[in-house]
Amino acid sequence: MSFRRVWIITDGRLGHLNQLRGLIERLQAKADIELHWLDLSVQPFRFTRTQGLLSQFHSQEKPDWVLSAGSKTHLPLLWCKWMLGVKTFLLMRPSLPLCFFDAVCMPFHDSPPERDSVLATHGVINHIVPSYEGRNEGRGLILLGGTNTHFRWDNAVIIEQVKRIAAANAGCEWLVSDSPRTPAGLLDELASLGLENIKAMPYKNTGSGWLPSILADVGQVWVSCDSVSMVYESVSSGAPTGILSLQPLRESRVTKSMAQLASSGLATAFENAELARALPPAVHPLWEADRVADWWLGR
Repeated sequence: MSFRRVWIITDGRLGHLNQLRGLIERLQAKADIELHWLDLSVQPFRFTRTQGLLSQFHSQEKPDWVLSAGSKTHLPLLWCKWMLGVKTFLLMRPSLPLCFFDAVCMPFHDSPPERDSVLATHGVINHIVPSYEGRNEGRGLILLGGTNTHFRWDNAVIIEQVKRIAAANAGCEWLVSDSPRTPAGLLDELASLGLENIKAMPYKNTGSGWLPSILADVGQVWVSCDSVSMVYESVSSGAPTGILSLQPLRESRVTKSMAQLASSGLATAFENAELARALPPAVHPLWEADRVADWWLGR
């Protein structure tokens, strides 16, 4: 065993927390480790020496590794390394030189260099656990994003795609959910179409465990291409996944990521889908949190 104790620094942002939790859950499933968290949104980091650091993390001993995600965690992470002589693991492409960190995990769309200390992943890792058995083929899920800086959001384009999916799969009950970025009134507009096999589920009416639960149940999922995290969560869940199309505003890491996902066979682009047939499963399982945990333990 290369380590027993891990300190974790988070900036408190939900997306970063989901990455950290996904990795830690898989690590705990494979090894007996002691965890100490520091949330910078609750407790500002103090650049102290050894005893001060131990106090901040409520730890009796130095860690073997310090893990973090988010640009605000870079300097606290490196301070722990310099003061304590411990190893550091960062879940993102850093704004600082890669050589400062002992291990870095970043998505392929961030163009990771080929180094022993760098692991590339399909999208950012998440806390979704795959499920392949017992899915309800009579239920489908459609997840909608909204206004963003990567794709031109167009209600009419999205509604037309949803209409075509529902019409081609008349025997399937489709649950459609929005997000904080979705333009107001979009779900009402869908409801006004009177399509019998579409039911709206506003995100405000869902709980924290709703998405993992329903992703494990439905037979197939469609996600708008701007919703990168939800696309990868859907693929990771084991549900056959389709990507609703929008016009790119520019070439970016997000547009490249969606294109790579479709071309790799992990998901299906709307324009390439045979709508009258169920979406095909991914060409291979995607459980990046588990793969990253194995890689980390191997170091």
